[in-house]
Amino acid sequence: MSNVVELVPDRSGGDKLQAKAFRNLEDKVCDIDRMGEITEHLVADWCQEVTNERCRELANFAVQHLADMLREFKTSYFAAWEGEP
Repeated sequence: MSNVVELVPDRSGGDKLQAKAFRNLEDKVCDIDRMGEITEHLVADWCQEVTNERCRELANFAVQHLADMLREFKTSYFAAWEGEP
């Protein structure tokens, strides 16, 4: 029985590396989310001045969708940090 192979991966230090990776990303995640918010507000103001209806609709849609995606990404990041699925 001395030839039994351990099939559980060795995670010594792995949790520390993952924690450090999450910590290193936090500022960037928050910065990206904030840029999405700023862009969302700027485009909302810009759309009030644009006369081309289709251009305004597409720009507004794209930025709103991007801002939503960034908020969801930030929420997912912090949920993962807390160990939530």
